[in-house]
Amino acid sequence: MIINDKNPDGPKEDKYAPYKNINKQVKKPEKPKKPEKINKKAKVVKTTKTKVAKPGRIKVDKNFKVKPNTVIVFKDFQKRFKSSAIGPISFEINKGNFVGLLGSSGSGKTVVLNTITGAIKRFDGNVWVEGLNRHKWNSFHANAKIGVYQQMDFSLETLSCENYLKNYCTYSGIKKEFQNEAIKFWLQFFELWEHKDKNVRDFSWGMKNRVNLILCFLKNPEIMILDEPGANLDSIWRARINKLFKYFKANEKTLIISSHNIDEIIDLIDYYIVLHNGKKIFEGHKNELNLYNKYKLFLQEDFNVEDFRKFLQEKNMKTFKYDPKEKSIVFSTNDLVEINWVFLYFIKNGVPILNLIKLSVNMESIHKALEGKFEL
Repeated sequence: MIINDKNPDGPKEDKYAPYKNINKQVKKPEKPKKPEKINKKAKVVKTTKTKVAKPGRIKVDKNFKVKPNTVIVFKDFQKRFKSSAIGPISFEINKGNFVGLLGSSGSGKTVVLNTITGAIKRFDGNVWVEGLNRHKWNSFHANAKIGVYQQMDFSLETLSCENYLKNYCTYSGIKKEFQNEAIKFWLQFFELWEHKDKNVRDFSWGMKNRVNLILCFLKNPEIMILDEPGANLDSIWRARINKLFKYFKANEKTLIISSHNIDEIIDLIDYYIVLHNGKKIFEGHKNELNLYNKYKLFLQEDFNVEDFRKFLQEKNMKTFKYDPKEKSIVFSTNDLVEINWVFLYFIKNGVPILNLIKLSVNMESIHKALEGKFEL
Protein backbone atom coordinates (compact mmCIF):
# COMPACT_ATOMS: atom_id res chain seq x y z
CA MET A 1 0.00 0.00 0.00
CA ILE A 2 1.54 3.30 -1.10
CA ILE A 3 0.32 6.55 0.41
CA ASN A 4 0.95 9.74 -1.53
CA ASP A 5 0.73 12.99 0.43
CA LYS A 6 0.01 14.89 -2.79
CA ASN A 7 -3.01 12.71 -3.46
CA PRO A 8 -5.27 12.84 -0.36
CA ASP A 9 -7.62 10.27 -1.83
CA GLY A 10 -4.87 7.68 -1.86
CA PRO A 11 -3.78 5.42 -4.75
CA LYS A 12 -6.19 3.70 -7.03
CA GLU A 13 -4.43 0.35 -6.68
CA ASP A 14 -3.53 -1.28 -3.41
CA LYS A 15 -0.10 -2.65 -4.35
CA TYR A 16 1.19 -3.02 -0.84
CA ALA A 17 -1.12 -5.39 0.94
CA PRO A 18 0.38 -8.85 0.28
CA TYR A 19 0.17 -9.54 3.99
CA LYS A 20 -3.65 -9.60 4.05
CA ASN A 21 -3.72 -13.37 4.45
CA ILE A 22 -3.62 -14.05 8.16
CA ASN A 23 -2.75 -17.45 9.55
CA LYS A 24 -5.95 -18.61 11.20
CA GLN A 25 -4.58 -21.77 12.78
CA VAL A 26 -5.85 -21.99 16.33
CA LYS A 27 -4.75 -24.39 19.04
CA LYS A 28 -7.46 -26.73 20.20
CA PRO A 29 -8.58 -26.07 23.77
CA GLU A 30 -7.24 -28.54 26.31
CA LYS A 31 -9.68 -31.10 27.71
CA PRO A 32 -10.64 -30.45 31.34
CA LYS A 33 -9.00 -32.74 33.89
CA LYS A 34 -11.14 -35.33 35.60
CA PRO A 35 -11.96 -34.50 39.23
CA GLU A 36 -10.10 -36.49 41.88
CA LYS A 37 -11.99 -39.25 43.67
CA ILE A 38 -13.26 -38.36 47.10
CA ASN A 39 -12.15 -40.53 49.99
CA LYS A 40 -15.42 -41.24 51.83
CA LYS A 41 -13.57 -42.70 54.84
CA ALA A 42 -11.66 -39.49 55.54
CA LYS A 43 -12.73 -37.50 58.58
CA VAL A 44 -14.90 -34.49 57.86
CA VAL A 45 -13.99 -31.29 59.67
CA LYS A 46 -16.97 -29.03 60.30
CA THR A 47 -16.44 -25.43 59.31
CA THR A 48 -18.65 -22.38 59.33
CA LYS A 49 -20.28 -21.78 55.98
CA THR A 50 -19.88 -18.41 54.27
CA LYS A 51 -22.57 -17.39 51.84
CA VAL A 52 -21.20 -16.26 48.51
CA ALA A 53 -23.43 -14.53 45.97
CA LYS A 54 -23.61 -16.58 42.79
CA PRO A 55 -23.07 -14.63 39.59
CA GLY A 56 -26.05 -14.44 37.31
CA ARG A 57 -26.02 -16.80 34.37
CA ILE A 58 -25.16 -15.11 31.10
CA LYS A 59 -27.92 -15.47 28.53
CA VAL A 60 -26.77 -15.83 24.93
CA ASP A 61 -29.33 -14.64 22.38
CA LYS A 62 -29.30 -17.54 19.90
CA ASN A 63 -32.22 -16.24 17.85
CA PHE A 64 -30.65 -12.90 16.90
CA LYS A 65 -29.31 -12.77 13.34
CA VAL A 66 -26.59 -10.28 12.45
CA LYS A 67 -27.18 -8.44 9.17
CA PRO A 68 -24.71 -9.28 6.36
CA ASN A 69 -23.18 -5.78 6.20
CA THR A 70 -23.02 -5.29 10.00
CA VAL A 71 -19.66 -5.91 11.71
CA ILE A 72 -20.42 -4.89 15.32
CA VAL A 73 -23.68 -5.20 17.27
CA PHE A 74 -24.36 -4.20 20.90
CA LYS A 75 -27.73 -5.42 22.15
CA ASP A 76 -28.82 -4.46 25.68
CA PHE A 77 -25.16 -4.36 26.75
CA GLN A 78 -24.58 -3.59 30.42
CA LYS A 79 -21.41 -3.74 32.52
CA ARG A 80 -21.82 -3.42 36.27
CA PHE A 81 -19.21 -2.13 38.70
CA LYS A 82 -19.33 -1.77 42.48
CA SER A 83 -20.64 1.77 42.51
CA SER A 84 -21.71 2.37 38.90
CA ALA A 85 -22.86 0.72 35.70
CA ILE A 86 -22.47 1.25 31.96
CA GLY A 87 -25.59 0.72 29.91
CA PRO A 88 -27.90 -0.65 28.83
CA ILE A 89 -26.48 0.29 25.42
CA SER A 90 -27.56 -0.90 21.97
CA PHE A 91 -26.12 0.13 18.60
CA GLU A 92 -24.92 -1.30 15.27
CA ILE A 93 -21.86 -0.46 13.16
CA ASN A 94 -21.81 -1.31 9.46
CA LYS A 95 -18.83 -2.27 7.34
CA GLY A 96 -16.93 0.75 6.00
CA ASN A 97 -18.32 3.20 8.55
CA PHE A 98 -16.06 5.85 10.07
CA VAL A 99 -17.48 6.02 13.59
CA GLY A 100 -16.83 8.70 16.18
CA LEU A 101 -17.33 7.30 19.69
CA LEU A 102 -17.62 10.45 21.79
CA GLY A 103 -18.13 11.24 25.44
CA SER A 104 -16.56 13.02 28.37
CA SER A 105 -14.30 11.23 30.87
CA GLY A 106 -16.12 8.41 32.67
CA SER A 107 -18.88 8.16 30.07
CA GLY A 108 -18.08 4.53 29.22
CA LYS A 109 -16.08 4.82 25.98
CA THR A 110 -13.18 2.65 27.19
CA VAL A 111 -15.56 -0.04 28.46
CA VAL A 112 -17.24 -0.22 25.04
CA LEU A 113 -13.90 -0.40 23.19
CA ASN A 114 -12.52 -3.07 25.53
CA THR A 115 -15.67 -5.14 25.04
CA ILE A 116 -15.29 -4.96 21.25
CA THR A 117 -11.70 -6.23 21.49
CA GLY A 118 -12.65 -8.97 23.96
CA ALA A 119 -10.69 -7.55 26.90
CA ILE A 120 -13.94 -7.41 28.91
CA LYS A 121 -15.65 -10.80 28.94
CA ARG A 122 -18.18 -10.59 31.79
CA PHE A 123 -21.18 -8.42 30.96
CA ASP A 124 -24.93 -8.58 30.56
CA GLY A 125 -26.58 -8.45 27.16
CA ASN A 126 -24.98 -9.56 23.90
CA VAL A 127 -22.18 -8.27 21.68
CA TRP A 128 -21.36 -9.60 18.21
CA VAL A 129 -18.11 -8.81 16.37
CA GLU A 130 -17.79 -10.09 12.79
CA GLY A 131 -20.79 -12.33 13.45
CA LEU A 132 -19.28 -13.97 16.56
CA ASN A 133 -20.89 -13.55 19.96
CA ARG A 134 -18.40 -12.34 22.59
CA HIS A 135 -19.93 -14.73 25.14
CA LYS A 136 -18.88 -17.73 23.04
CA TRP A 137 -15.47 -19.37 23.50
CA ASN A 138 -14.62 -19.06 19.77
CA SER A 139 -15.16 -15.28 19.62
CA PHE A 140 -11.40 -14.69 19.70
CA HIS A 141 -11.35 -15.56 15.97
CA ALA A 142 -12.79 -12.05 15.37
CA ASN A 143 -9.59 -10.49 16.74
CA ALA A 144 -7.75 -11.57 13.58
CA LYS A 145 -9.66 -8.79 11.79
CA ILE A 146 -9.18 -6.12 14.49
CA GLY A 147 -6.33 -3.63 14.84
CA VAL A 148 -6.09 -1.65 18.08
CA TYR A 149 -4.29 1.60 18.82
CA GLN A 150 -3.47 2.29 22.44
CA GLN A 151 -0.80 4.44 24.06
CA MET A 152 1.99 2.19 25.33
CA ASP A 153 5.28 3.60 26.59
CA PHE A 154 7.33 0.39 26.07
CA SER A 155 9.26 1.17 29.27
CA LEU A 156 9.85 -2.52 30.05
CA GLU A 157 10.85 -3.57 26.52
CA THR A 158 14.40 -4.75 25.83
CA LEU A 159 14.06 -5.38 22.07
CA SER A 160 14.89 -3.22 19.11
CA CYS A 161 11.97 -1.69 17.24
CA GLU A 162 12.30 -4.11 14.31
CA ASN A 163 12.53 -7.23 16.52
CA TYR A 164 9.59 -6.04 18.61
CA LEU A 165 7.46 -5.72 15.46
CA LYS A 166 8.60 -9.17 14.25
CA ASN A 167 7.46 -10.70 17.54
CA TYR A 168 4.15 -8.90 17.19
CA CYS A 169 3.73 -10.25 13.64
CA THR A 170 4.38 -13.80 14.85
CA TYR A 171 1.81 -13.87 17.63
CA SER A 172 -0.67 -11.87 15.50
CA GLY A 173 -0.68 -14.62 12.87
CA ILE A 174 1.07 -12.75 10.04
CA LYS A 175 2.91 -15.29 7.90
CA LYS A 176 6.72 -15.10 7.88
CA GLU A 177 6.99 -14.47 4.13
CA PHE A 178 5.03 -11.22 4.57
CA GLN A 179 6.52 -9.95 7.83
CA ASN A 180 9.68 -8.21 6.59
CA GLU A 181 7.86 -6.49 3.73
CA ALA A 182 5.06 -5.21 5.97
CA ILE A 183 7.43 -4.00 8.71
CA LYS A 184 9.68 -2.18 6.25
CA PHE A 185 6.75 -0.45 4.59
CA TRP A 186 5.26 0.93 7.82
CA LEU A 187 8.61 1.90 9.35
CA GLN A 188 9.41 3.86 6.19
CA PHE A 189 5.96 5.43 6.09
CA PHE A 190 6.33 6.67 9.68
CA GLU A 191 10.02 7.65 9.09
CA LEU A 192 11.36 5.16 11.64
CA TRP A 193 13.37 2.91 9.31
CA GLU A 194 16.67 4.57 10.31
CA HIS A 195 15.84 3.86 13.97
CA LYS A 196 14.79 0.21 13.53
CA ASP A 197 17.82 -1.14 15.46
CA LYS A 198 17.32 1.17 18.45
CA ASN A 199 15.60 -0.01 21.61
CA VAL A 200 11.96 0.97 21.36
CA ARG A 201 11.86 2.09 25.01
CA ASP A 202 14.45 4.81 24.21
CA PHE A 203 12.23 6.43 21.58
CA SER A 204 10.67 9.84 22.16
CA TRP A 205 6.94 10.04 22.96
CA GLY A 206 6.16 11.03 19.38
CA MET A 207 8.16 8.09 17.96
CA LYS A 208 6.52 5.66 20.42
CA ASN A 209 3.13 6.91 19.32
CA ARG A 210 4.02 6.17 15.70
CA VAL A 211 5.05 2.63 16.72
CA ASN A 212 1.65 2.23 18.40
CA LEU A 213 -0.02 3.25 15.14
CA ILE A 214 2.08 0.70 13.26
CA LEU A 215 0.83 -2.00 15.64
CA CYS A 216 -2.72 -1.04 14.70
CA PHE A 217 -2.16 -1.09 10.92
CA LEU A 218 0.44 -3.87 10.59
CA LYS A 219 -1.85 -6.83 9.87
CA ASN A 220 -4.08 -4.80 7.53
CA PRO A 221 -7.21 -5.30 9.70
CA GLU A 222 -10.80 -4.84 8.58
CA ILE A 223 -11.75 -3.07 11.84
CA MET A 224 -9.50 -0.41 13.39
CA ILE A 225 -10.08 0.89 16.92
CA LEU A 226 -8.18 4.03 17.88
CA ASP A 227 -8.35 5.80 21.24
CA GLU A 228 -7.01 9.39 20.95
CA PRO A 229 -4.82 8.65 17.88
CA GLY A 230 -3.53 12.24 17.58
CA ALA A 231 -1.90 12.32 21.04
CA ASN A 232 1.79 13.34 21.11
CA LEU A 233 1.79 14.01 17.36
CA ASP A 234 2.48 17.39 15.79
CA SER A 235 0.19 18.97 13.20
CA ILE A 236 2.21 17.61 10.25
CA TRP A 237 1.89 14.01 11.40
CA ARG A 238 -1.78 14.44 12.30
CA ALA A 239 -2.41 15.65 8.75
CA ARG A 240 -0.63 12.57 7.34
CA ILE A 241 -2.66 10.27 9.58
CA ASN A 242 -5.87 11.91 8.39
CA LYS A 243 -4.87 11.22 4.76
CA LEU A 244 -4.24 7.63 5.77
CA PHE A 245 -7.73 7.50 7.30
CA LYS A 246 -9.16 8.74 3.99
CA TYR A 247 -7.39 5.90 2.21
CA PHE A 248 -8.77 3.32 4.65
CA LYS A 249 -12.27 4.76 4.34
CA ALA A 250 -12.07 4.60 0.52
CA ASN A 251 -11.14 0.91 0.86
CA GLU A 252 -14.17 0.16 3.09
CA LYS A 253 -12.26 -0.36 6.30
CA THR A 254 -14.28 0.17 9.48
CA LEU A 255 -12.75 2.78 11.79
CA ILE A 256 -13.88 3.51 15.34
CA ILE A 257 -12.22 6.57 16.85
CA SER A 258 -12.61 7.81 20.39
CA SER A 259 -11.41 11.37 20.84
CA HIS A 260 -12.11 14.54 22.82
CA ASN A 261 -11.11 16.84 19.95
CA ILE A 262 -12.55 15.87 16.58
CA ASP A 263 -11.90 19.10 14.66
CA GLU A 264 -9.42 17.54 12.25
CA ILE A 265 -11.50 14.44 11.47
CA ILE A 266 -15.03 15.84 11.64
CA ASP A 267 -15.30 15.74 7.83
CA LEU A 268 -14.32 12.04 7.80
CA ILE A 269 -16.72 10.83 10.49
CA ASP A 270 -20.00 9.67 8.98
CA TYR A 271 -21.58 8.11 12.07
CA TYR A 272 -21.66 9.23 15.70
CA ILE A 273 -22.26 7.39 18.96
CA VAL A 274 -22.36 9.74 21.96
CA LEU A 275 -22.20 8.47 25.54
CA HIS A 276 -22.92 10.36 28.74
CA ASN A 277 -22.77 8.97 32.30
CA GLY A 278 -22.77 5.40 31.00
CA LYS A 279 -25.78 5.88 28.72
CA LYS A 280 -26.09 6.31 24.96
CA ILE A 281 -27.63 9.71 24.31
CA PHE A 282 -27.22 9.83 20.53
CA GLU A 283 -26.60 7.56 17.57
CA GLY A 284 -26.76 8.76 14.00
CA HIS A 285 -25.24 10.84 11.24
CA LYS A 286 -23.72 14.31 11.46
CA ASN A 287 -26.73 16.07 9.96
CA GLU A 288 -28.94 14.43 12.61
CA LEU A 289 -26.59 15.68 15.33
CA ASN A 290 -26.84 19.29 14.06
CA LEU A 291 -23.06 19.55 14.19
CA TYR A 292 -21.56 22.15 11.87
CA ASN A 293 -18.23 23.70 10.96
CA LYS A 294 -18.61 26.98 12.81
CA TYR A 295 -16.66 30.23 12.36
CA LYS A 296 -16.62 33.44 14.34
CA LEU A 297 -16.33 36.65 12.33
CA PHE A 298 -15.07 39.92 13.90
CA LEU A 299 -15.96 43.22 12.16
CA GLN A 300 -14.66 46.75 12.58
CA GLU A 301 -18.06 48.46 12.68
CA ASP A 302 -21.76 47.74 13.11
CA PHE A 303 -23.70 46.10 10.28
CA ASN A 304 -27.24 45.05 9.43
CA VAL A 305 -27.46 41.69 11.23
CA GLU A 306 -30.91 40.74 9.95
CA ASP A 307 -29.95 41.47 6.36
CA PHE A 308 -26.81 39.33 6.76
CA ARG A 309 -28.85 36.44 8.24
CA LYS A 310 -31.28 36.56 5.28
CA PHE A 311 -28.35 36.60 2.84
CA LEU A 312 -26.81 33.45 4.33
CA GLN A 313 -30.20 31.76 4.57
CA GLU A 314 -30.57 32.13 0.80
CA LYS A 315 -27.21 30.32 0.49
CA ASN A 316 -28.41 27.49 2.80
CA MET A 317 -26.01 28.65 5.50
CA LYS A 318 -26.85 29.13 9.18
CA THR A 319 -26.07 31.96 11.58
CA PHE A 320 -25.90 31.74 15.35
CA LYS A 321 -24.90 34.07 18.17
CA TYR A 322 -24.35 37.78 17.49
CA ASP A 323 -22.34 39.83 20.02
CA PRO A 324 -22.91 43.61 19.61
CA LYS A 325 -20.06 44.50 22.00
CA GLU A 326 -17.49 42.47 20.06
CA LYS A 327 -19.20 43.21 16.74
CA SER A 328 -18.91 39.47 16.02
CA ILE A 329 -21.24 36.82 14.64
CA VAL A 330 -21.02 33.00 14.43
CA PHE A 331 -22.00 31.22 11.23
CA SER A 332 -21.63 27.71 9.84
CA THR A 333 -20.56 26.28 6.48
CA ASN A 334 -20.80 22.95 4.71
CA ASP A 335 -17.46 23.51 2.98
CA LEU A 336 -14.71 26.12 2.83
CA VAL A 337 -15.89 27.52 -0.51
CA GLU A 338 -19.02 28.95 1.15
CA ILE A 339 -16.86 31.33 3.23
CA ASN A 340 -16.33 33.34 0.03
CA TRP A 341 -20.01 34.39 0.16
CA VAL A 342 -19.39 35.95 3.58
CA PHE A 343 -16.39 37.92 2.33
CA LEU A 344 -18.25 39.09 -0.77
CA TYR A 345 -21.20 40.32 1.33
CA PHE A 346 -19.09 42.57 3.58
CA ILE A 347 -16.88 43.80 0.73
CA LYS A 348 -20.03 44.83 -1.17
CA ASN A 349 -21.40 46.63 1.91
CA GLY A 350 -18.07 48.27 2.73
CA VAL A 351 -17.70 46.75 6.20
CA PRO A 352 -14.04 45.94 7.06
CA ILE A 353 -13.36 42.43 8.43
CA LEU A 354 -10.93 42.25 11.36
CA ASN A 355 -10.58 38.52 11.93
CA LEU A 356 -12.08 35.09 11.22
CA ILE A 357 -11.49 32.12 13.53
CA LYS A 358 -12.67 28.52 13.36
CA LEU A 359 -14.49 27.35 16.48
CA SER A 360 -13.40 24.00 17.88
CA VAL A 361 -15.77 21.04 18.03
CA ASN A 362 -15.64 19.48 21.50
CA MET A 363 -17.96 17.77 23.96
CA GLU A 364 -19.37 21.12 25.09
CA SER A 365 -20.49 21.97 21.55
CA ILE A 366 -21.91 18.47 21.11
CA HIS A 367 -23.90 18.76 24.34
CA LYS A 368 -25.25 22.11 23.13
CA ALA A 369 -26.32 20.48 19.87
CA LEU A 370 -28.21 17.85 21.89
CA GLU A 371 -29.85 20.28 24.31
CA GLY A 372 -33.59 19.79 24.49
CA LYS A 373 -33.40 16.27 23.10
CA PHE A 374 -31.94 14.52 26.13
CA GLU A 375 -31.36 15.15 29.82
CA LEU A 376 -27.63 15.77 30.11
